[in-house]
Amino acid sequence: MKTTLLPSLASSSSSSSSKSSSSSRTYHQCSCALVVCAAFLRGRGHHHRYRRRPSQTAATNASSSSSLSSSFRFRRSNKTRRGSQNDSSSSSSTNSSMLVNDDVDDPTIRPTAEEAISWAFQHGLVVASGKETAGQVFHAPVALYPTPFPKDVFEFAKEITPKFAELYDKVSEDDAFMRETLREAALSDPEFTGRLWKIYEACGKRGNGRLDKELGILRTDYMLDTRSGMPLQVEVNTVSTSFMGLGSKVTLLHQHLAEYTKGNIDDDMKLKKENMPTNDSLNQAAKTLCEGWKCMECENASILMVVQEGETNIFDQRLISQKVFETIGVKTIRKTLREINESGRLDLKTNLFSIDGQLCSVIYFRAGYSPSDFPSEAQWEAKMLLEKSSSLKSPSVAMHLAGSKKIQQALAEEGVLEKFMPNDATEMRKVFAGLYSFEGEKNMQKTIQLGLSNPADYVLKPQREGGGNNLYGKELKEKLENDTKDLPAYILMQRIFPPSHQVTMLRKGLAHEIESLSELGIYGSYLRKGDVNSNTARVMNEHGGSLLRTKAASSDEGGVAAGYAVLDSPYLV
Repeated sequence: MKTTLLPSLASSSSSSSSKSSSSSRTYHQCSCALVVCAAFLRGRGHHHRYRRRPSQTAATNASSSSSLSSSFRFRRSNKTRRGSQNDSSSSSSTNSSMLVNDDVDDPTIRPTAEEAISWAFQHGLVVASGKETAGQVFHAPVALYPTPFPKDVFEFAKEITPKFAELYDKVSEDDAFMRETLREAALSDPEFTGRLWKIYEACGKRGNGRLDKELGILRTDYMLDTRSGMPLQVEVNTVSTSFMGLGSKVTLLHQHLAEYTKGNIDDDMKLKKENMPTNDSLNQAAKTLCEGWKCMECENASILMVVQEGETNIFDQRLISQKVFETIGVKTIRKTLREINESGRLDLKTNLFSIDGQLCSVIYFRAGYSPSDFPSEAQWEAKMLLEKSSSLKSPSVAMHLAGSKKIQQALAEEGVLEKFMPNDATEMRKVFAGLYSFEGEKNMQKTIQLGLSNPADYVLKPQREGGGNNLYGKELKEKLENDTKDLPAYILMQRIFPPSHQVTMLRKGLAHEIESLSELGIYGSYLRKGDVNSNTARVMNEHGGSLLRTKAASSDEGGVAAGYAVLDSPYLV
């Protein structure tokens, strides 16, 4: 059954202006398509439910919600596969099983989970255990099967995402807009946003140290909203996006499992590889860095990757470095901000960053997005040194600041998006959720009242990246009632309610079947050389692959690295 982008079932004062009314289908039809799709997935004999996650307010659209609560028992084929159903009893032995334990009812899950874990180790779908146990790795946290996602929604998100790369680059070049929008956030958050702003003032503005180039490996995150039928934008990540390497391998894992399990289920229940979109995120991330290196025209230079202390997601990063080396023969140097402060300098002839005697014409940040990355002045000094260099940064401090939540909220205000993207604003607004500011006494009181009117329908977001920073429900209510001093550093955002579904998650050798929600990330590969307002300046602005992150429905946060979610891939219906 084909699905389409759908209009809202119920009006929402917070985002009614951004909803599309072009589709003639109903949300119920979209729901049915997802339910039908469920019959093709998790086809190993256990229940699968696909239903809307309801708001905690009074029941809304109960009939639509109930239409998603159907339960299916899948038919198991009489066919067997060596090493699967016939071997399930022996597989459960702790001596022969790669799984430490599991809490799924269906014994046929175990052999498939073991195959998935084995494949992960064989193909580099792994994470490090941490600096305390160097040399040890785990398989990356993954969903055992791909998750249903409407094809038309996926294609729309894929099409619209490159426009946001262009938008945020234009914003980063508009000093007056950046200054006005981030003023209160910098004052209310002096230890992080304020410090980044000082670096921007010192050397990050056009005409004051910023290059006429911008390099970006971005990711725009969306959730399918059950109220509107649209992929509403969660955020645009302009700095330190992750899982391009491991995310592409999860797609390959799910394609492998489609072949591996097809002998165990009836033909009409098989996973179809054509429903699993090609995910080129690893190649695209490497291509972006390669193109950035080429445009700097310094053949003897390397690429610097700025990394965190004790990084556990090292293999996701090294997959990109290896692909770059295979493509153009250029090595990537990995250094922490502490090491950069100790040994880094600016080359006297070129002003490029140099460390250990090696010039670096491209600087790729996989750290520096969180206050925890700056435990002392040494790290801030390193950040300043990097930004003062003439090396091409991914991203520049201006682009980093442009990705702030406050900028996202300001762009949603009437007429602002249209200023930057006059030809594309109508389509881009379709993915905007309701976003509200706390700046100004009158505005603050209005937004506080809105959040307190129904805390379950909103999320409070600070100027932070990574999981674990947002406030929901009771914590949101307490913040709005009792601790308002630094609210200008936050935005209030309409909460998005995606459909929920049952998945089997694999984490550190454990299999768990839980009710879950998913968030779609679309990567962007971006390179601009010259005037940001010139149509010829954008050397590259491409769709850069995708990432699905799936988390427990009971969890508000969704970061994989932070331990809230698992890597997944979409199964398009």
